Amino acid sequence: MSVQQQEQLCAQRAANLGTPDNYECAVVTSSGGLRTSAVPVGEDPASASLTARRSGGDASPQAISPACLLGVSNPTRAISCSDRNWTVTHYREVNGVKTPIGTVDLNIKSSVDFEEGQGSTPAWDLDVEVTVTKTWGTLQGGTSGNSWTGCFGHQDKCTTSRLSGSNDENEPVALPPKAKVTKWYTQYSASMTNNQVLPITGNLGSALELTTPANPVTIADHYGNTLWGRCDNAESNRYGSGCVDDKGLAFVMYSAIDNEKVGPVADHVYDAIRTLPSHWGRPYAGKPLTRLTDLTKIEANRRVACGGSPAPSCDEYPLASSYQGGNGAAPGDRSTRTVPAEANSSQGGLTAAYFDYYRVLDTDEFYVQAIKKDGSRAW
Repeated sequence: MSVQQQEQLCAQRAANLGTPDNYECAVVTSSGGLRTSAVPVGEDPASASLTARRSGGDASPQAISPACLLGVSNPTRAISCSDRNWTVTHYREVNGVKTPIGTVDLNIKSSVDFEEGQGSTPAWDLDVEVTVTKTWGTLQGGTSGNSWTGCFGHQDKCTTSRLSGSNDENEPVALPPKAKVTKWYTQYSASMTNNQVLPITGNLGSALELTTPANPVTIADHYGNTLWGRCDNAESNRYGSGCVDDKGLAFVMYSAIDNEKVGPVADHVYDAIRTLPSHWGRPYAGKPLTRLTDLTKIEANRRVACGGSPAPSCDEYPLASSYQGGNGAAPGDRSTRTVPAEANSSQGGLTAAYFDYYRVLDTDEFYVQAIKKDGSRAW
């Protein structure tokens, strides 16, 4: 709710009480926030373990994920971060003149650590840290109220399940001067049908209803924070259903060091990323690729790129499984090379595995890393 809307409610209450020219009101405002990074900051694609179920990496509940110290909202695709400042201002209005008479400043840090789920119920941990940074005037002693999360009352998106030591919805909270309150929630997505995509941005994070000498105020941090999330139940995903920060960066990697068979493809992709005008797939001074899942269009991209070359031995870049494949890139901005059939087969398996690992859906952006046998990287 905007400040203007909050002030209008106060004015309406005063009018109903017969004191339209002399009343008190409390409003909330927010500032700050983490930026979304367009380059990898918290994960090297070479660290991805495609044979294991992905873990977000938050080792200890009731603690903001260490990855959030990097200062961006999307350090990895498995971790989402938020850091916002809130101010509650208590003022008196007399004959249209507003005079502040009290404030309390809060900082709310949050992190979500996505884990792979079982069946149709992916899970994640939400950690919240509320700090009282400054109090003044009528709010010198701080404030108190109740806290909940964006899942509360939204079972169509997610639910909170109280585990031992974790927090529940709609709990009382005390915020005296200099207080630091931590909350840890274990949450689950709503049940999903096959191939359903479930956006949960706007449901991740906390909310507070706080008392003031005037009126209660609500801090709905989950609505405007930078905790991004999306769950899906793609039948084709080898990891089952799951959730990710869909603003987090996704990668595909071809490493001749890890997989000797893919070496010729890694050499080709390495050269293409470095020499093509758009530097497709490079996060630094390049352009992302966008996943394409329509098999008919993927085959059409291969025919455009490879022409009469035998399909098993023609390697094309940008990938045919991207919207930049085939005619999606100008003739001078794409590359083909003849490679052994086993190299192309290995590449296909790796590409599918990375798409599953990072839960890359149709139209999602992703980047490509190529590592040659001597350790040289495309970026």
